[in-house]
Formats: sequence, structure tokens, C-alpha cells
Amino acid sequence: MTGSTVRQLAAWTGRLLLLGAVAFWWGAVVTPQLISLALPTILPWGSISLQLQPDVEGNLVNAVSAASLLIVALLAVANALRSRRRGAGLIAVGGWSATAITSAYLAWAEISEFHIWSAGVFNDAMLGDLMWPVVLSPLAVTFLLAMGVFLSRGLPRTSSGRHVRILLISGLVAWGMVILIELFGRYLPNPPLIRLFEETLEFGGTLLIGLGAGVALGSHAVSRSSFGLSGKRRLLLPLVGSMASIALLGGVTAALLFRAPLADARASSSIGSFHIVLYDKHSLVQELGVLPAPPSRFDLRLTSRTRESRPRILIWRIVEAGSGHVFREGRKEVPAGDRPSWERIDFAPLVEAEGRPLALQLIADVGPRAHLQVGATKTNRYEEGRLWVDGELTWPDQNIEFAAYGRPELSDGKLRAMWHVLSSGWRWTVLRVDTAIAVTLVILLPALLSTAALSRRGLP
Repeated sequence: MTGSTVRQLAAWTGRLLLLGAVAFWWGAVVTPQLISLALPTILPWGSISLQLQPDVEGNLVNAVSAASLLIVALLAVANALRSRRRGAGLIAVGGWSATAITSAYLAWAEISEFHIWSAGVFNDAMLGDLMWPVVLSPLAVTFLLAMGVFLSRGLPRTSSGRHVRILLISGLVAWGMVILIELFGRYLPNPPLIRLFEETLEFGGTLLIGLGAGVALGSHAVSRSSFGLSGKRRLLLPLVGSMASIALLGGVTAALLFRAPLADARASSSIGSFHIVLYDKHSLVQELGVLPAPPSRFDLRLTSRTRESRPRILIWRIVEAGSGHVFREGRKEVPAGDRPSWERIDFAPLVEAEGRPLALQLIADVGPRAHLQVGATKTNRYEEGRLWVDGELTWPDQNIEFAAYGRPELSDGKLRAMWHVLSSGWRWTVLRVDTAIAVTLVILLPALLSTAALSRRGLP
């Protein structure tokens, strides 16, 4: 078998692996979850196999992601050895080595039970939900700086070098978006969708970096328009299709998935957080003020503590502040646990209470030898309303941790709520930009990767 035949076989194998990875992820992971989130009656969330849910540890999705990262690590090692053999310089060898080490670590993190366990323990004991982004951010910054030097000075100024540089930069941008989602995604109202975007960007970034490493490894046989990455015609179709898909997905997301947050008192870290204990028949009242649109959902941090470790009942009421008139009420089963976790209360939109000051009342119905814990914060996260516990006013900077959301269906109230979100400070500006880039990459990635894999002129 000649060297040319081996290179052709390797190229075709790489293309088939790339197409298979794109088809698996966007066909079996992304599409079913988007359908389930938008149309749960057609495809209920529980009907999706746990093996195809990216937020479940140790399943098939994790294995595929880990395998892709491992392939990237091996390609980067091969490029580092080749660069050293050809005397490409320390920057080139170091850049590919850094890529190999980072990819290998991420592959281990995807499937390592010790990593999952230690992250949970350290997360609970130290830094709350921001643990891994905070701890790993210095390493991430160091890696990105090293890659910046490598991309600017460690790759050749040839046509294939430019293609490799574009691919690596695109992959690193996707990875960088994952860090931003880790930091800010908790403020968005649809955790399953955000988690799906996060995992998809990580996987897509891995494929782009792997493709760049593959192009670099076979650069002596790469033509001017390798892998369909140059030439306006080759980019026009996927770009137009991606923009149309982005517009469609954005419309579906806005109309069916997005619930505009009307009030947000969630703490950004564990600093200043505490919990309020409610024994049987004890209560608290969180004033909400006048919300920008009728609410239809509250997220609260709750847990029940009992000797039997079984759920207990919380009675909730939405009342008019001042008069005490009850608009909505119900009972919520609160699971037992060591610390409060986020629980959801859904109800019919409070259209009749629009423009009137509201308050949320919580009453414990737990019986003897049990109590409820309600997450709270001392960081004055919600200045528009005061907190009362058993009829006593608490300190002005104290609130329960909660988020109030508007109705999911498209309406005048939802449009007003969305405008309120878009005009409510720097954090939502960052989230708007972050979400827009994430949606763009999630839709654009499969088009570009498929174009690369199917390009005839990319064959050696």
C-alpha cells in the first residue's frame, strides 16, 4: 500500500467519523431535545433516553464526547511530534502539546467518576455553583494566551496554515462560550436548553479543533480550497441556511420556550446566602411589588427536613399586598434534602392582577418533628419588596431567593416582559449577546462541518 493510498484512506476515515459525529449529535441529541422543549405533548421529555441526555453523567453522550476529545489529543500529539521532527520551533511544538494536554484532561473529565465526585464535594463545601469556572479560569486564561501565541506565530503563513488557524480559532471561540454559559447561564429561565447549548458548543468546538489538527497533519496534501473552507460559493449555502435556521429557531424559542423573568432575586454565589426555617403552620411573606407583566411561575429554593427523609407540604399563595386578597393558591410537595434546591411552582397567568402590588406567601404544613428550609439572601437582590417572617419585618437587605416568570405563550404581556428583560442592565445585555452567539454557533457548526466533510476538493 503506497503512502498516497494510506493518506486517502485516512482522509476518508476522518470524513466519515466527522459526518457520523455531526449526524449523531445534531440528529440524536440536539433535535429531539429541542422538539421536546418546544412541543412536549408530541415528544415528552421523559421519553428521551437517558443515554442521549447531555446533562446525565456517565452515559453514551459523555462517551462520544470523551472519544472525540481523545482523538483531538492524539492528533495534536502527532502534530507536535511532526513539528519537532521538522524543526518548526518551540512555539509550534508547545502549542500542539498544550492542545493535546487540554483535550486529554477534558476527555478524562467527561468520564471520570472521581472527577464528578470531587467536583460535587468541593462545590458543596467551597464555592457554590461557580466553583469550576472560578477555579479553572486562571488555567483557561493561561491556555488561551498560550494558544494566542501559537496561532499568531506557530503556524505557517501558507493557505493550509490559514485554514488551520481559522478552524482552531473557531473551536476556541466555541469553548470560550462554554465558560461564559457556565458563569451566566444560571440566570436564564430554561436550564435544559442552556445545558444543551453548553454541551453542544463544547462538542462542536472539539470537532473544529480536531478538524484543524487533521488538516495540519495532512497539510502537504491539502489543496487551495481544502475542506470547503475557502471560496465564497462554498460558504454561501451553509451561511444562508444557518441564518434562516437561526431566525426560525429564535422565533420558536421566543414563542414557545422563553419565559421572561419578571423578578430575579437569585444569589450569584453562596456568599450572603442563608435559609429560613419554617416549622409547622409558620409562614413568610415576600413582597413583589408591581410586576411588569402577569406572572405564571415561581422558582424557589426549598427543602424539607424530617427524621423519615420524606417530602413535606408547602402551602403557597399569591396575594395582593396590603389587602391580602388571594389570587392563586396551592400545595407543593417539597422533597427532603440536606440543603435547599430549586423547585418550580406553575399556575395560571395572573391576568386579573396586572398593575396591582403582589406578595408571595409560604406556609409550612409539615406536622411535628419536621420543618421546611427556604433559601434566602442578605445581598439585597430584590429592592422592590420587603420580607416578613411570622408577621415580623426582616432586615431591609433580606429576601428569599426566587425568580418570577411570565406566561410561555406569545402575548402582549410577554412582549412587555421581554422588553423589561432587554432593558434591565448590563447582565442581561451580556446574556443577550452570549445567547445570540451560542444559537448562531449551534446552528452554524453542523453546516460548516458537514460542508468540510463532503467537499470533494478537500481529498488528497
